[in-house]
Amino acid sequence: MDKPGQGFRFGLIGWPLLFSLSPLIHKEFFRSTGLSGEYVAYPVLPDIIRETLSELLRSGITGLNVTYPHKGAAARMCNALEGHARDLRVINTIKAIDGHITGYNTDIYGFSCFIDRCSLPEPFFVAGCGSVALAADYVLHERGLQYEVYCRNPLKWSGFASAGKLNELSDSVRSADAGTVVNATTIGWGDDDIFPLDKPLPANMIFADLNYSSSWHWRNDLLYLGVKVFTGEEMLVHQAAKSFEIWTGIMPRTAEVLEIVREKLEETKKGCDCC
Repeated sequence: MDKPGQGFRFGLIGWPLLFSLSPLIHKEFFRSTGLSGEYVAYPVLPDIIRETLSELLRSGITGLNVTYPHKGAAARMCNALEGHARDLRVINTIKAIDGHITGYNTDIYGFSCFIDRCSLPEPFFVAGCGSVALAADYVLHERGLQYEVYCRNPLKWSGFASAGKLNELSDSVRSADAGTVVNATTIGWGDDDIFPLDKPLPANMIFADLNYSSSWHWRNDLLYLGVKVFTGEEMLVHQAAKSFEIWTGIMPRTAEVLEIVREKLEETKKGCDCC
């Protein structure tokens, strides 16, 4: 808990952080729990991550979220890793107490909530080889669900499932009667990004985009073609809630925050010339 007259200081580190909903989410968490505090996004270049992280923690920040491309480097800077973070060796949450840095991975919790709340069916076709793909791999493996992984460089993949090449994804999806394609890559943050999958998708195939940019043309085209699409704000809000609980001891409510986030994304979509 925060000390009398003093609020929590949390934040997010990543690069380039051109657009993040995390400050909005945590502002709502503070409001709904009655706690005082701030949450600030800090763009940090990869070559100065060690110095900047140390400086931020010395300044009095006790909780940080970590996003691309720092999740592995931040894990190596921790004094201890807790829970799933010990297995994955990548983190997205840091808690600092009296100079002791502990790393956590709440992406696993977030992805679990995502597939449950969206009722995503197996088999899963996971695209990606980074930390978010590893979290998806971990959850799907632990649940004993049927899934496959595809990435640009399978030799760099370190998950439970073997990985195929990303250009093989489309043929595998075509051969399935139903299931869920999971975009765990960074494809989609650029409005004109092209995902390596032929359109339209098979009739009973769902596209689950773990990104949440509302202006990605390729994914928005799927909606016009009648494909069922889910986007990553569900995972984002729930992994953020778990981080907030780690830092404060209080698990915030998520339903209202999800609605606020979706309204914000809809405003962003209306404000662009993509549709």
